[in-house]
Amino acid sequence: MELLIVLAKIFAGLALLIFSISQLSHTLKKISGVRFRKILERTTSNPFKGIFTGASITFLVQSSSVTVLLLLGLVNAGIMNLKQAVFVILGSGIGTTITAQIVAFKLKVVFYPFIATGFALKVISKKEHYKNIGDIIFYLGLIFLSMGIMSDGSKPLKEYPFFIDTIRLLGVNPLWGIFLGAVFTAITSSSSATTSLVIAMSMEGVIPLQSGIALIIGANIGTCVLELVATIGTNCAAKRTGLAQFMVNLVGAVIFYPFLGSFTKLIAMTGSEVPRLIANAHTIFNVTVSLFFVPFVGLLVFFLEKVIPDHGRSEIRSSGVLDEKFLAVPSMALYEVEQEVNRMASIAEEMLLNARKAFVNRDNTAYAIVKESEKTIDAIYEGLSVYLGKISTLMLSEKDSKRKLAFAHAITDIERIADLAENLAEYSRQKEIVFSGHAMNTIEKVFDNTLLTYSSAV
Repeated sequence: MELLIVLAKIFAGLALLIFSISQLSHTLKKISGVRFRKILERTTSNPFKGIFTGASITFLVQSSSVTVLLLLGLVNAGIMNLKQAVFVILGSGIGTTITAQIVAFKLKVVFYPFIATGFALKVISKKEHYKNIGDIIFYLGLIFLSMGIMSDGSKPLKEYPFFIDTIRLLGVNPLWGIFLGAVFTAITSSSSATTSLVIAMSMEGVIPLQSGIALIIGANIGTCVLELVATIGTNCAAKRTGLAQFMVNLVGAVIFYPFLGSFTKLIAMTGSEVPRLIANAHTIFNVTVSLFFVPFVGLLVFFLEKVIPDHGRSEIRSSGVLDEKFLAVPSMALYEVEQEVNRMASIAEEMLLNARKAFVNRDNTAYAIVKESEKTIDAIYEGLSVYLGKISTLMLSEKDSKRKLAFAHAITDIERIADLAENLAEYSRQKEIVFSGHAMNTIEKVFDNTLLTYSSAV
């Protein structure tokens, strides 16, 4: 019974940790918004710029998975190429280590004022800016609280010989530690959660240094599972991007594995406390692997193109497909919606022009274009409605909520305009309707004013 209570306490702390990291990530994404996409789009083949970009964005969103999911969307859209994406992936691994360095601090007292201050800002502040700051402070406090819960919960495990022997076995045979770290991370979908749990348990001496290192190396591999699953249904370039992250982490683990003993001794020289040593090992491992791959990125890209060859045709995603990977950052998803609404508005404008030709000149070609465009408008409207529905389930800032509502109204109006354009084109088929020259001139002026008003509105 005592063991069950201990495990319940550890997993309760882990649940709070995963929740806190997730909420902190949502808040940071709300604040940063579509800037992530613009930063990634400007990333060039300059290796260190790409690495810095990957590290920065991953730290800001507290998730390498989110960074890679965004890359998948951009590569799938043809906005980035594979080589650029690989450099960002190398940086994303470094970005995840910053969280480990933060949680390695023993801040069991600090989380109380963090939680209290953050909550007060959330409740009292009327401006969204201060509410967001309150969220950040509050969830940081919860992260440190969860670390304390897991650390205290793991303390009694030192009294269980079976558990201690098992943990020591992970150090003697690191392959098992790497495997366990990978599986646990694949289940939790968070390498930060795995690393934080390992650091928390090491605070009470439950996990020794060498076992901890094996577990965090495995966590690096396990974090790739979500990205590999996300590549299903994408083009070849996006599939290569997902596989690139897995290859980097797997090859890094294979290279380090024979030297884990020496690596552990080297890490032991960087400090005295095991939690800090594990965090240092995480940082040094990821930085070393990233720098190791820089000169071989071209070779890695060549290998991936051979493993996943093109299908002999262009696979760049058409502008008419809304990529669900951008839902990872709501503001970026709304940016995608904005682009599609603009496309829908342009098609509707062309429909009005062709409806004018069909009505005034009895132009059969213009009539056919209007009919075909109406089908396109209906398809875009349906796709946007579904996509906006999914965005509605996300955590949105006040600004993004207003944008979403504005887009919902806009697509309804545009769809109605397209219907009216189709109706006007239909009148051109009714031979019995005849207008005088004066009446037709008036109708043409109405068309011209309508087009002018519409162009100004969109």
